[in-house]
Amino acid sequence: MSTPVTVPPDMATLARPDLSPQDVLALRRHYFADNAISLREGEELFAIAGKIGDAGCREWHQFFAEAITELLVHQVSPPGYLSQDNARWFMDRIMEDGHVFLKTEFETLLRVMERARRVPDCLAAFGLKRVADVVLSGDGASVTGEQHAPGIVTKADVEALRRVLFVASSEGFGAVSRAEADVLFDIADATADAGNDPAFADLFARAIGNHVLCGIGRHAPCPDEARRRETWLDESRSLSSGIGSILRSMFGSRNTPSVASSQATAFGDEVICAEEAQWLKARIRRNDKICNAQRELLHFLTREARHIDPMLDRLIAEARAAEIAA
Repeated sequence: MSTPVTVPPDMATLARPDLSPQDVLALRRHYFADNAISLREGEELFAIAGKIGDAGCREWHQFFAEAITELLVHQVSPPGYLSQDNARWFMDRIMEDGHVFLKTEFETLLRVMERARRVPDCLAAFGLKRVADVVLSGDGASVTGEQHAPGIVTKADVEALRRVLFVASSEGFGAVSRAEADVLFDIADATADAGNDPAFADLFARAIGNHVLCGIGRHAPCPDEARRRETWLDESRSLSSGIGSILRSMFGSRNTPSVASSQATAFGDEVICAEEAQWLKARIRRNDKICNAQRELLHFLTREARHIDPMLDRLIAEARAAEIAA
């Protein structure tokens, strides 16, 4: 168990749900006095957040997100490349002592991933798992603002999943990682017999299809490589093509499935190899049935892949038969 964080007495007196904008200004002056936030100061801010909960004024929520983003994204070298160690520190602070996941923390998680130029796979999967917790418990006050029956994916849950997937790829580097794909499969398995919102099957198919057809991932490069890529990005910032725009098309709500799916595979080899087929088969067979989201995925892959390993032939046939029977 970590050592309890001691907040300076004058700052601790401000850690209350009814803190005012003037109180936040005092916090800002204290923690940004040297124009930087240390890990120790970050821990103090998380301790203060735990005392305030989901209450507090708008200025507090803005300051907290700004300070943690400054610490994890802007103060590192090269700027914007979130390390595995910092990602682990961030996740540990959020889950410390098993306290309730706060709306402030979820919004800060999204902001950190949005502002970072590279996001470790573990952090994006962590965000998806928090949404999965909402699906299974029905308690989405801090994430979706919605309470619902446990074990069902609502429209609000789908939008929360979409937000996490989108911001984790916001700088145009990544495809959906294996860790993220596994979380989405876990949700599909846990809600296989539920009346999920139809948008979940669509998002599931696109996201898993992105993973197996693109297979790029978000592994953080070494600093020297990151600096070289940063220079290249600055020179090509005006280009409208690339995986960032593709993902915006995939996860956006304005494109039709046919347009989005074509864009999703435009930069991949569109081949599902034996290793990917084996993983897909194991994941789909784990629940001993093919649920609606998984059928949608198999249809998606059948349309979009140039070649699919024969290992999936039987699953595809079962999905087709189930659709005909329905």
